[in-house]
Amino acid sequence: MKKWALLLALCTFSAGTASAGDLVRVVRNKLSAGDTQSGASALEAWKWKHGVDEEYLDGLGWLARGAEMLRRPELAEACVAELRKVIPEEKPETLIPYGAAIEVEARLKAAALGRGAALGYLESEFARAHAYSLRCRIRKNINLLSLEGASPMEPLQGDSFGPPPPSLASLKGKPALLVFWVHGCGDCIAQAPALAHVVKKYESRGLTVLAPTRYLGSTDSDSVATPATEKAYMRKVWAETFKGLESVPVVIDSTAMLDYGVSATPTFALVDRAGKVRLYTPTRLSEAELSKRIEEVLAEAP
Repeated sequence: MKKWALLLALCTFSAGTASAGDLVRVVRNKLSAGDTQSGASALEAWKWKHGVDEEYLDGLGWLARGAEMLRRPELAEACVAELRKVIPEEKPETLIPYGAAIEVEARLKAAALGRGAALGYLESEFARAHAYSLRCRIRKNINLLSLEGASPMEPLQGDSFGPPPPSLASLKGKPALLVFWVHGCGDCIAQAPALAHVVKKYESRGLTVLAPTRYLGSTDSDSVATPATEKAYMRKVWAETFKGLESVPVVIDSTAMLDYGVSATPTFALVDRAGKVRLYTPTRLSEAELSKRIEEVLAEAP
């Protein structure tokens, strides 16, 4: 109980005085302490004062995700119902909470009706989605339910830098690790030292590592950048920030990023010698966990 009390004490934001952007932090802090009720209360207080604005909808999306993860399906269902009522269709200004509603509804369907029902629902939502970010998010959830054990996507294609990238077809019989990233991603930068250790440890044992990315249309100094300018910037970021990864080819392929559902970076896909995806995770991984999964693949007979 003391631990929970301490965690709750750290959540000192007040929905009554929060400014734009703070409400989501309030809700996330409450959820990190396992406190869905206080998160719901903060949203309620905001709604009374500010109405149903974009900040409220973003917070409601986070509460829906947290409630589902904390096994509060009735609260998650209520959040999704409200989101669906307020945002009945895709709109640029509400893509994040709209995507959250789809994501949580799919997980609720998987728990109540099974994997097939969830996949059918997600495929139908993917077919009518338009925004690239929303399509990536839906594809991520499809992949979480179906990609492990399946064959990888089509060979990576597109512009590249660093060593010449092999095609996935040429990797038949060889294990490969795909690490999807984008420039400006703090989690990718934080992952780099562990990834460098993994590359140093396993490349000599036959593991191929590839780092797919995509053009974002901007750099840190240009709100609008040409592909040539952005590629030069990517090279600079990769060389200066991702030390120890000089042997890893970088492929710029927006189609692959969509196929692999890269709505969060880094995203990992580990392919075994038989050409099956053995690990798919859209989140950071510790060196220990990544090494464990690679060791399992390398230990298998060719």
